[in-house]
Amino acid sequence: MSQHLTQLPDDLLARYVAGETTPDEAAQVKAWLTAATDHAAAERELLRYQKIWEQSTATKPQTTVNTDAAWEKVKAAVSSKQFTAGSEQSADINRPFKVSFGDYWRAAASILVVIGLGWLGYLWLNQQPSKPLIAKVLESKNQTTEHLLPDGTKVFLNQNTQLTVAADFNQTSRSVTLKGEAYFEVKRDEQKPFVIQANGSEVKVLGTTFNVKAYGPTVSVTVTSGKVQLAKKNAKTLLVKGEAAAVQADTIVRLRAVNPNALAYHTRVFVFEKTDLESVVASLREGYHADIQLRHRNIAHCRLTARFERESLDNTLAVIAETLQLKVIRQGDQIILDGEGCQ
Repeated sequence: MSQHLTQLPDDLLARYVAGETTPDEAAQVKAWLTAATDHAAAERELLRYQKIWEQSTATKPQTTVNTDAAWEKVKAAVSSKQFTAGSEQSADINRPFKVSFGDYWRAAASILVVIGLGWLGYLWLNQQPSKPLIAKVLESKNQTTEHLLPDGTKVFLNQNTQLTVAADFNQTSRSVTLKGEAYFEVKRDEQKPFVIQANGSEVKVLGTTFNVKAYGPTVSVTVTSGKVQLAKKNAKTLLVKGEAAAVQADTIVRLRAVNPNALAYHTRVFVFEKTDLESVVASLREGYHADIQLRHRNIAHCRLTARFERESLDNTLAVIAETLQLKVIRQGDQIILDGEGCQ
């Protein structure tokens, strides 16, 4: 440094040309320039650092920072005097001041540190985890709907049903929450059991077909294939094809007789074998989601044997009325069955 110039730290000048100084540090450099006896010499000093900065940032940083190669590049540039300002191409005893090779070395080190920190910051910003996934909610409201889950499982939702699929579904586990009723055709995966949470009860399977009804506190499960585990607190039972059970409070009750029409909302198949009309109407009401009533109790015990497969509600009611000698009366959205009674 010239005897006419006050010595400033090399790293301060390097950070100044790199735009990394604090306001106080920048003011210090500016004051140094103003106070310099040889103002032109001070400007040439800064220009040398500016040249180093421009050469060091001439190319975009790569994913892998090769520090050794960068140092070799800086040393070669200094040796060939590529960073000399103005028309000065070599050391000159008439220069008002000079900077030693060590000065360039320290300046280059400061600049490389700045570059490295900037690149690490870029990597950090781009490697931050993405926004948390949001659980997916499937709703059926006033209609039945069918959905395909990410693991290939098919789900058929009855009316007024809500199925919440976990945000990390099919990553380490397969978990859903059910409010309402749904028929599941679970894709088999022995490594990730399919788990349904429903009103405090848990249904767990590996891959099978079954129905879960959980509109209120009572949760019922009907199995059509495979095996299903139903649990509530310390109570647990295993169900197989053709079996059903219900959770009442903290107790699991196995159902002796499975209602053949429990899944009619999905299959549209109704089977009645000497079934009393009151039970027939209850099944039709749930399967067709229609308001069907009996006008008089005297026809509630009329019995019906019939099978309806994917028939419209009008056709089904017409056959029942003809068989049991009944009348079908419509009053707005309500359907009323009336008759003289049965022997």
